[in-house]
Amino acid sequence: MSNKLAIFGGTPAVSVPVLDLWQPPKEEMKRAVCELIDADFLSGSGTGLPKQFEEEFRQYVGAQYCLSLDHGSTALASAFFAVKVGPGDEFITPTLGYIGTYGGALHIGARPVFCDIDPHTLLADPDDIEKRITPRTRAIVPIHLFGNVCEMDALRDISLRYGIPIIEDAAHAHGAEWDGVKVGNISDITCFSLQGSLPYGKPICGGEGGLVTTNSRAYYERMLVHCHLHRAGITEELTLPEYRDLDSQVLGQKWRAHPLALAIARVTMQSLDERNARRAQFRQQIFGALQGMAGIEPVCAYPKAKPAGFYTGHPLVYHPEQLHGLPAQRFVEALKAEGVPVSLYGRKLEHQKTIFRRGFDLWGHGRGPLGGEFFGLPPFQGYKDGDFPQAEKVAGNILHIRPIIEPPDGLVEQIASAFEKVIAHHQQLL
Repeated sequence: MSNKLAIFGGTPAVSVPVLDLWQPPKEEMKRAVCELIDADFLSGSGTGLPKQFEEEFRQYVGAQYCLSLDHGSTALASAFFAVKVGPGDEFITPTLGYIGTYGGALHIGARPVFCDIDPHTLLADPDDIEKRITPRTRAIVPIHLFGNVCEMDALRDISLRYGIPIIEDAAHAHGAEWDGVKVGNISDITCFSLQGSLPYGKPICGGEGGLVTTNSRAYYERMLVHCHLHRAGITEELTLPEYRDLDSQVLGQKWRAHPLALAIARVTMQSLDERNARRAQFRQQIFGALQGMAGIEPVCAYPKAKPAGFYTGHPLVYHPEQLHGLPAQRFVEALKAEGVPVSLYGRKLEHQKTIFRRGFDLWGHGRGPLGGEFFGLPPFQGYKDGDFPQAEKVAGNILHIRPIIEPPDGLVEQIASAFEKVIAHHQQLL
């Protein structure tokens, strides 16, 4: 291997011609879509393939109820409605996250309260969550970021002691487990995304779509009436007294998934466990090869957690202070030149968004949860640097190794050699 960095004209350390030998089942996807086209089934829910897919996913995670929706974000919005989050309420979610997690609650007048993270797992810190609970807190919303599973024992303990439901954002974590139980069958409500396409979309994907699971009949029916207008058989499904007089239009919103998207997602689900297992093996090999290298910290999992899904890749925390302050962007550029399938997670922390720095007049005329007094909420006080020290410490220094399913022989060793090479000659990059 050449000692000259590839970014300066040296020979790249990674020489394999193909990084991933796995191929998506495109012919099966085409057949599934064509069957629906031939059957003229291009719209509808509660029957046919959409109902079949809901039942299969419900059985897979072990939950009592499952609904399909048009997006993961609307699945989360329906979950906020189910637990009766409304104007003037608060909910807690990590600042290392995504607005799609909580946008549905924001738009019904609830205020996000961000929490810090465990810098070694990149997941919501239960201790910090508990410190931020107020009498207005109506939900705890952890994110199983990048397929890593939050500390669910601690979160469920907080939920029980304070009587606050948990809504899990599992958009990245299909097939993940906590203490041997599938994510989707652990807390009050769990939401999944079906965005993108194989191999690097969401773990189960159909272009767009979402799923939500729960073991609560009340939550299930509340989501039905919220957003499943004209679902087949909906009036027969509604058993709770407050909903028995509703007709098939229920509360008027139609957030059901497109059958073509669910047909594709159903095909991708068939390979989920195989892909998860292979990616987990690759993760273990890569993390083992990089462990102990200067500047690199593979992200940890909690002892009871079985990560899965691995959306966006296998995360590493980069420590520039160990490499004479070499910026993460420059480090990644050098690794890419060596042929490493690596990227820099460049998204801002949520509390750094302008609307949470300055506040925002959400509905105009001085109304909304990010302005002055609103439905019992005190005036919004914008966040500032230093409010979340652990998240701010790692923000901008999170790297992702592409989640390879079927690596060619020698790839792991070549990636490790590329890291060693860049680290050994990092001062040339300063």
